[in-house]
Amino acid sequence: MTIHFRLQQLIDTLNISVLEFARQLGEHRGEKVYHILHGRLKPRYDTLEKILVAYPQVNADWLLRGEGLMFKVLDSPSAAITTEERLRNVEYLLFQLNERVALLQQTNDQLLAELKQRGAEGMGPGM
Repeated sequence: MTIHFRLQQLIDTLNISVLEFARQLGEHRGEKVYHILHGRLKPRYDTLEKILVAYPQVNADWLLRGEGLMFKVLDSPSAAITTEERLRNVEYLLFQLNERVALLQQTNDQLLAELKQRGAEGMGPGM
């Protein structure tokens, strides 16, 4: 999953517009964020830092590398995770698991087909 996709997912999860998201980062217009979301620009370090400052509940590992949960759990009230955000974390994890299961099922199906084909090839006319 690309950072562009994760940013779009974050904006969707926060249930805000791209323009509102950009404004939270100190941008007057949403142009830069739109370009990032559509892959025309890659987010720079300062943009990523602004996201993490504006949204302290966002897990930096998830944002940068796609690892872990979208939101982190902290004792700090300024970064407290809500029940809704926890549910979104669980939904996101289920989405990731479903993607992995689908990929594993596809690989399994391909391997079974290959085994059947090899078995049929091994059974010649004289056998």
